[in-house]
Amino acid sequence: MITVAPRAVAATAMALALSISVALLRTAHAQVVGPPTHTELDDAIREGQRFARNLQGSATPAPRNRTGVRQIEAARIDGVNQKQLTAEGSVVLSQDSTILSADRLTYDKTTDTAQATGNIRLDRSGDIVTGERLELKIDADTGFVEKPTYFFSRNPSRPTQRFEAHGNATRLLFEGENRERLFDATYTTCKPSDDQWQLKLRELALDRNSNVGTAYNGRIEFQGVPILYLPYMTFPLDNERKSGFLPPSFGSSTKGGAEFAIPYYWNIARDTDATFTPKLFSKRGVQLGTELRYLRRTAVGHIDTEFLPSDRVVDRNRYLGAWRHFENLEPYLGKGWSTNINAVKVSDDNYFRDLSTRIANTAQTNLPRDAALNFQSDFGSMSIRTLSFQTLQDPLAPIVKPYRLQPQLTFNARPARVQGVELNTFGEFTDFAHPTLVNGQRLLLYPSIAYAITRPFGFLIPKVGYHVTHYRLGDNATGFEGGTRSLPIVSIDSGLAFERSLSWLGNSMTQTLEPRLFYLYVPFRNQTKLPLFSTSDTDFNFAQIFNENLFVGGDRISDAKQLTAAVTTRFIDNLTGIERLRAAIGQRYYFRNQQVTLAGSGLDNVLGTAPGTARTATRSDLLFAVGGQLSDAWSLDSSFQYSTSSSQFQKSNITARYYGAGARLLNFSYRFTRDALKQLDVSTQWPIGQRAAGGGTGWTLLARANHSFQDRRLLEGLLGLEYNHGCWEFRLVAHRFTTATNQYSNSIQLQLELKGLSRLGINPFDTIKQNIAGYRRSDDR
Repeated sequence: MITVAPRAVAATAMALALSISVALLRTAHAQVVGPPTHTELDDAIREGQRFARNLQGSATPAPRNRTGVRQIEAARIDGVNQKQLTAEGSVVLSQDSTILSADRLTYDKTTDTAQATGNIRLDRSGDIVTGERLELKIDADTGFVEKPTYFFSRNPSRPTQRFEAHGNATRLLFEGENRERLFDATYTTCKPSDDQWQLKLRELALDRNSNVGTAYNGRIEFQGVPILYLPYMTFPLDNERKSGFLPPSFGSSTKGGAEFAIPYYWNIARDTDATFTPKLFSKRGVQLGTELRYLRRTAVGHIDTEFLPSDRVVDRNRYLGAWRHFENLEPYLGKGWSTNINAVKVSDDNYFRDLSTRIANTAQTNLPRDAALNFQSDFGSMSIRTLSFQTLQDPLAPIVKPYRLQPQLTFNARPARVQGVELNTFGEFTDFAHPTLVNGQRLLLYPSIAYAITRPFGFLIPKVGYHVTHYRLGDNATGFEGGTRSLPIVSIDSGLAFERSLSWLGNSMTQTLEPRLFYLYVPFRNQTKLPLFSTSDTDFNFAQIFNENLFVGGDRISDAKQLTAAVTTRFIDNLTGIERLRAAIGQRYYFRNQQVTLAGSGLDNVLGTAPGTARTATRSDLLFAVGGQLSDAWSLDSSFQYSTSSSQFQKSNITARYYGAGARLLNFSYRFTRDALKQLDVSTQWPIGQRAAGGGTGWTLLARANHSFQDRRLLEGLLGLEYNHGCWEFRLVAHRFTTATNQYSNSIQLQLELKGLSRLGINPFDTIKQNIAGYRRSDDR
């Protein structure tokens, strides 16, 4: 063995590894990635910062420095006057993680030309390129490789590459520094012996100086059949986004008919992009959708518009506009200040029901127009906002439009707890406006003080507060009176915690016993003449049973002299910390009859709520709940409300999930409210048959049925099949759901995914995840 430094081999290794691997992988990414994933503004504070860091770090990684010793091994190595080097017989040249092998390697200094022939094989960190003959002029960086083939492994240096890939070409040309060209190139992520699909390109030019690749006369073949032609395309060779067309989508629905869309992605700037989506509805016409996203140092936002001129079904223009924005105002107003905007408007009540196939949209009835200025500090928070709604009416089930808040000012002063003493002051001023209901202004102030005594075995928290509300009424105030309502609120919350060790089914467990008592006293104040701007009943459950008020919204403060008693026991696995079983039971005991209700001046009927009925019983219904991770596969969550006076269940909610081996998933949910609700909801993701020959999971059944026994109809249903061959997946989903009273939307969503390249059809993942809780893609199993 001798140590040499042949520039020819080093240059060839870098050219092949960088040009072919980066280029063909970016060819795939140009088809599948498109614009980056949308960041929801509901999580803007947390996600926006992460998005910014990712964006700033998306530059092309620097080439790997070659600092190791270059070594060459061969059966014979000759040199002539330091002008020519020849190595023959099992030639192996290595440096760092790059290994080049060939039958013969020569370098001619006079022509600055390197040649390698016979069984050429380049291995660079698992990426392998083979060929019959290589010739390269070193300084000019020109030459060729005949009949190259390549295999790209999943490499930690390329975290975005999810799949192994391979391909070949008839010829690779080196056309100068950082410029290459391939002819008759192929690319696929299927196994070498099972090329179910291929991307074929007549010519592929790569310019790493400008980081742009250009492909000519391309096509995608699936099982030998061309399914998509790509006569010309350009794509980035680095992680930067690039403008261009995205894969088309197609599907159908009962409302819109056949649907076909071709999105165009525009990379406006490093922190701004847009997607334009012309979409053809066979029954209605052509809709243009626009999605604009921007990310600044202190702000993130998202603007959506849709416009369908002259809808052929309803003979009018249809449109949607939506803007969501969050901005950190610290550079302008100081630390803790921010603003957010969430505004949506559509052309008519039926827009989502006619043009959307997602129930998350069709279920919307009140579209917000919300703008707020916020302040947050260690001592509390403050916000000023304006809020109004566009109400989408169902003619067979109309609802009352909510009040406009113009404006609303809230603050919550909560300094740090000092030696167990906690001071808290909540305040709110709101100007309520409505075209037909009573108008007015409400000022609310609620200071309180609590002293927490906490020990390992339990806690005791006495609390005293004083609630003051002042009303000044305006239009439509007949039957109501303004004025001030003030009353004290006194409570004592207490609890104990006991533990014991035990063995259950051979496992070491800890069982807890946690009794809790909550006493509440609120004197009666006559509130029948006060309006109901924003108040309704709360649901009776374990979350509410320890609340200070039976109502939510501030217009009613329930009188109370009562004691809530509950006890909870838990069985915790000592090895894993998993809560294997949890059971709780609770009840409220009343020491006087209820006097404050929602009844008053007939307003309950206007708002669509039942007139308030005062309670006279001395104790509430009995609440109990059972849940936990019963085994590695089974989990349970259930709650019940039982009337001891009528000896019957008032409410029942049971949710069970089975998640077995092989991604076998079954969800079961039963919801019951006497005289109001009785629903059964079952969904599943269940593999059927054997694994696919290509290494994939094979066939999987997807199904859901949500049936209302009260209404005697299917509220939502889904039936689909998913096939994972390994390098490609196929999904077919039929979806049906209620959009309004006696109205349904039916849709069929079909998608073919060529892994590592592209997805063709309508993306059904949102629909599947929304219908099958716990669904996981086959790649993630």
